[in-house]
Amino acid sequence: MTQVIYSIGVRFAGGGIGNIAYKAVQGLYQRQMLHRLLCGSRRTTEIPPQKIRSLGFPSRGLRQLALYAHQFTYWHNRLYDLWATRHIERADLFLGWNGFCLHSLQQAKRLGSVTVVERASTHNLYQQAVLAEEYGRFGLPFPNSPNLERALKEYEFADFVLVPSQFAYESFIQQGFPPEKVQLVPFGVDTKRFFPAKEQEKRPFRVLFVGQIGLRKGVVYLLQAWQKLGWRDAELYLVGRVETGNGRVFQPYHNLPGLHWTNHIPNPVSLYQQADVFVFPSLEEGSALVTYEAMACGLPVITTPNAGSVVRHNQEGFIVPIRDPDTLANCLETLRSDQHLRHQMSQAARNRAQQFTWETYQENLCTTLKQCHKNYR
Repeated sequence: MTQVIYSIGVRFAGGGIGNIAYKAVQGLYQRQMLHRLLCGSRRTTEIPPQKIRSLGFPSRGLRQLALYAHQFTYWHNRLYDLWATRHIERADLFLGWNGFCLHSLQQAKRLGSVTVVERASTHNLYQQAVLAEEYGRFGLPFPNSPNLERALKEYEFADFVLVPSQFAYESFIQQGFPPEKVQLVPFGVDTKRFFPAKEQEKRPFRVLFVGQIGLRKGVVYLLQAWQKLGWRDAELYLVGRVETGNGRVFQPYHNLPGLHWTNHIPNPVSLYQQADVFVFPSLEEGSALVTYEAMACGLPVITTPNAGSVVRHNQEGFIVPIRDPDTLANCLETLRSDQHLRHQMSQAARNRAQQFTWETYQENLCTTLKQCHKNYR
């Protein structure tokens, strides 16, 4: 049985990638493949404490400071990596998240492990290029990643790179990676937690966006589409924190009719259930979890190829080009005016989401890691 050391420098079983890590480790543990979990900090789960090593307070403190100054991200990731290096043991395979494992990955290789780097987004250089271009369009300085050099070096040392979508996969191939080195495992969703509402209350037509409100997510193009439509009897809910430094980009749209700004909500199930359409016009993602959640709640999804979603054009929703408010507006108009189509896409979205449960993700991940170990040996 392939034994795995799993390393991620964030809060295990926290939000975002911390939750993805939890689902991955849960799958490894259930299949008796987990040798050790290394993490920045952790919440209590069913994973036995003796299987876990966590950095703890220094990780929590530095990550909190990183919310205010990017350089603390660099120092946190470097500290975590050096700490993790001291806890590397002999195992069949080491899986480390990109940006957290430069030295620990090399130590694992020295001890004979097959090494895998997990990247939840597109290739770093693609990500940097598309975001730098977008910031330039709005006359904003682009905050370069302090961990870029370290992250790129990790790919050089890794035997495999793990990505969550075809879009992310292609971004690595474009950088010259051999196809056999890049492994694709889509993320999942809890279809028991995220499900369609049994009854729809009477309310205006409602469009929903969930995520950080910033340039990367393409929210400005959704606002431009909403302005173009000029609806006064419909609602657009933007749910998430406005990214630091991006506020002035959205200022001209603050008073659009029907627009509601809502801060981050830890449990968004009811938001999905009370909406008619989910829109996610992102410029760059690995595979955004919110698109899986929206589909599981039976929402037609309008998104871009760059979101890395499992939505199929004209089936569970519409795939539109990035930076295209006109096409966004047309798709919203279509879904509002055609209730039958909206119902069809709603059912298709729910059915599609049921093919991408966390249990399926766990099975695919464990099978892929076993194959990586077998093939490299």
